[in-house]
Amino acid sequence: MPNNTGKKTPLFEICQQAGARFTEFAGWLLPLQFSGILEETKAVRNQAGLFDVSHMGQLLVAGPEAASFLNLMLTNNMVKAQNGQVIYSILAAPDGGTVDDLLVYRINDEEFLLVVNAVNIQAVFAFLQSKTTGFKVEIRDYSSLFALLALQGPAAPAILGQLLPEALALKPFRFQKLFWEKHELLISRTGYTGEDGFEIYTPPVLAEILWQTLSRIGTEAGLIPAGLGARDLLRQEAGLPLFGNELSPQISPVQAGLEKFIDWEKPDFSGRTALLQEKNNPATPRRIGLVTERSAIPRPGTEVYWGEQLIGRITSGTFSPTLQQGIGMALVSPVPPPGTTLSLALRGRSYPAQSTALPFYKRKR
Repeated sequence: MPNNTGKKTPLFEICQQAGARFTEFAGWLLPLQFSGILEETKAVRNQAGLFDVSHMGQLLVAGPEAASFLNLMLTNNMVKAQNGQVIYSILAAPDGGTVDDLLVYRINDEEFLLVVNAVNIQAVFAFLQSKTTGFKVEIRDYSSLFALLALQGPAAPAILGQLLPEALALKPFRFQKLFWEKHELLISRTGYTGEDGFEIYTPPVLAEILWQTLSRIGTEAGLIPAGLGARDLLRQEAGLPLFGNELSPQISPVQAGLEKFIDWEKPDFSGRTALLQEKNNPATPRRIGLVTERSAIPRPGTEVYWGEQLIGRITSGTFSPTLQQGIGMALVSPVPPPGTTLSLALRGRSYPAQSTALPFYKRKR
């Protein structure tokens, strides 16, 4: 276990009691695994897993001009969003680089809750705060007001339905406020694993009892606690980007293949000019997926060749227990069409890989 210099979530002790092995991530001590990464991944794919993701940040943007302000900041369209809707978007710097990718919860016309990556809480807050001049808007850091549990997997609806039956009415990328044990919870249905699932935002004082209750309810359905190791493996199988790997101040949402989350019809937003130039430049590097044999597992930084030409490097890669093959995402230019035979430079040798469309895995509907 790493030293105890990292911050601890409200669920640290109960995760420790459940046998968690911890790792430091974004300044926090978080569960890396409980029973084992492969076992936890299998559980989420077939039954359900319960994650502590309380390290995520929450920023409230409020005021009469909150919607128009965020519309000018973010790549996606906030004005078109409905109350109770969750919108995935990117906050881009003027040069097109990524400040963060985040979820926006539209509470009402004047209140929006931004769920941001833990490593970027201060960066997002400072960036937005610096742009508020002239807008009737206020930004508050609400991160300490929430603990966050993620219940993911095909059995997640049946499990949560026993505790909060009203939550089953939620459609994907919607949220609602519900009461449990006389406390207000915010429940959403998004996920970062490729499976159906829910996020439960709870007051920290309620976090342990909620974890215990869900664990007890879910035992018969095969629910087990899961850590960051399984979470990362699951998101890779689902072809989902991770800030610091597929997105960064040097990697734009255009390069990351996230153009469907950019509303080009908006007359302006942060980074629009730079991103539009990238969009129209055929030489712009793009994110692709590739698959390999088990003997050649892609790892971040691995060089990718198309014939004799070095076209880019792996940003994320692993062995997929679900697909029983190596999978990786890479940032490349030029961009080979799906099905192209590529090669990876691993351990002083060249290993074959095949480019493929993302995601690698799609859940059974």
